[in-house]
Amino acid sequence: MRALILVAAAFLASCAAPDSPSSGASVELPALTADLNCNAGDVRQCPAGGCTAAQPGEQSTLYISLHVPARGGAGRFCIATGCEDATFEPRPSQTGFAATMRTNDRTEYTSAIQIAQDQRTFTLTEANDGGTSVWTGECSVAGS
Repeated sequence: MRALILVAAAFLASCAAPDSPSSGASVELPALTADLNCNAGDVRQCPAGGCTAAQPGEQSTLYISLHVPARGGAGRFCIATGCEDATFEPRPSQTGFAATMRTNDRTEYTSAIQIAQDQRTFTLTEANDGGTSVWTGECSVAGS
């Protein structure tokens, strides 16, 4: 009888426990409160392993602008040489909005974008040639 009570208690506990992402339950992805326009003017080229105090990387000017849709999907990526369509695929994040940005028209970027919780700043990181390119800049609500 005691074994039956323990099995029943374990069953009830598992029913009351929240679903974990691996249990097949849908995971709520972060969303922005509105579409954003984000701009940056400087890029930092970091060596493999990232920039550190000992190896801060090289900074140069290379303007970018992004139109990031609130829930991901079709947006826009512009770099000094022109603009093209981009897709933003939201991904789980503990801090703010995170997505993978992909282009495949004029350029082929696969970059990670992180937008702060206050939606005023962003970081776009792209792996390339054994290192990374990192832009940081500001965002504002599109159309404002």
